[in-house]
Amino acid sequence: MDKQKDAVMPFTIAGSQVDTFHSQTNGDYQIMIYQPNQTTPKGGWPVIYLLDGKSFFSSAVAITQNQSCPKCLLQEGIIVAIDYPQTSRRELDYLPKPDEFVPEVLPNGKMNIPAQYGGADAFLAFIRDELKPNIEQRFTVNKDKQTLFGHSYGGLFALHTLFSAPEMFNNYIIVSPSIWFSDRYILKESQQFIDNKAGLSHLTQPIHLIMSVGGLEQSLKGHEVFTSEQEKAQRLQHFQNRRVIDNARDLVTSLQQAELPNFFSQFTIYEGQIHQTAPLIALQDGLQIIFKKRLN
Repeated sequence: MDKQKDAVMPFTIAGSQVDTFHSQTNGDYQIMIYQPNQTTPKGGWPVIYLLDGKSFFSSAVAITQNQSCPKCLLQEGIIVAIDYPQTSRRELDYLPKPDEFVPEVLPNGKMNIPAQYGGADAFLAFIRDELKPNIEQRFTVNKDKQTLFGHSYGGLFALHTLFSAPEMFNNYIIVSPSIWFSDRYILKESQQFIDNKAGLSHLTQPIHLIMSVGGLEQSLKGHEVFTSEQEKAQRLQHFQNRRVIDNARDLVTSLQQAELPNFFSQFTIYEGQIHQTAPLIALQDGLQIIFKKRLN
């Protein structure tokens, strides 16, 4: 056996492909696609679009393949992961453009200002006008079973999409969204969404929001090792200032209390999980919902 040759063999995921997608307005994206090697189901394949695609694509494929056995309740679906071929532009793409940007003040007194922000509308247009039509042209998809998955900044973008163009997706799986961005600017969009509840009554398919957070996202338990008590205190204050759990819970509660037509939401706290671990659990739970087989 040629050990040197074996060591450099690339690992590939069966049924997947990686494309460079050139957007006429936004530049290049790396798009990873998984297509099941099975007969297309009646009505077409359900589709999930993953933000921060490199972080979640392989896990989504593994979950789908491992849990879609003949006697399992999960069917396979098309997985579309969105990322970048080289330098990431996620701050620009995922963060909306507030009327007046309010920087986050960190516990040490420094300002947290993203290098780039405000491109969420252009990124939304890329997905709606370029990427989704391309996927729907290449594959037989079920247009009534389309999902957007986003975590952290990606979760903030998913909320922006939900509030700006809810009809783009049937399901929004959102984990630990950065609601704190620019003094919780996204809450203005959520209020406009609530105020426009009459517009939701015209949707042909209901919208589902599946929101979750890690139970340790406002504490230090299980998080990090610190070099000083001052550093530890500042880090705890940082988590408490961002209110990741409380903000997400309050947002879902306000949407539920509004009793919006054709809109359903749920909120889950994954106990013992931190910001980095919650999304993988949420991804599995979400896939079990959106890729569930029809028993008929």
